Amino acid sequence: MDIFGNMSRNKTLSGTPKELAMYLFNLDQSKVYVINEYKTVRGLQANKYFHKLINELARYNRNSGYAISDEEMKIHINTSYGTLATDDNGKLAGAIVPKGLDISSYYPYAKLYRTDADRDYYLFYKRTRELNTKEFTQLIRGLEQECKDAGIPTLDDIEFERMMREYEHEREKDKVYENTGLQ
Repeated sequence: MDIFGNMSRNKTLSGTPKELAMYLFNLDQSKVYVINEYKTVRGLQANKYFHKLINELARYNRNSGYAISDEEMKIHINTSYGTLATDDNGKLAGAIVPKGLDISSYYPYAKLYRTDADRDYYLFYKRTRELNTKEFTQLIRGLEQECKDAGIPTLDDIEFERMMREYEHEREKDKVYENTGLQ
């Protein structure tokens, strides 16, 4: 039975931390339980659209004589329009490294913001898979503008809004099936 009084064959529980904590106190103390954090999956349409535009923009740049891979374009767009990463305390995430160190071998979504005589200072951006709907919309809107500037066709606003509603719906649907992994 779950914390809401429903029978469950697979012993999957979902709820707020407070609800789960209250339920955990009543479990058999001789057993071991596992709790996994629930993570939503990005909507497929929005994800496909993002990668399609990334690939087209990279191809446009390559045809214009600027050598850039699809992955490099994704990093460029993410560090231009993405969301800054934060640590568990909500503080900006970044690194101070020896001058000239290739930070991309440690974290790909890093942007140089300051340098001095012997150090480089970087800010980190969230990986695209970590973005919520609002953040992902912001990222796609920036990418769309770069595509429009290059003459690459993009979705019109109505189709884009429909796609993002679908993305949000998929995220909400995933929350319903939130799995804490209790066994």
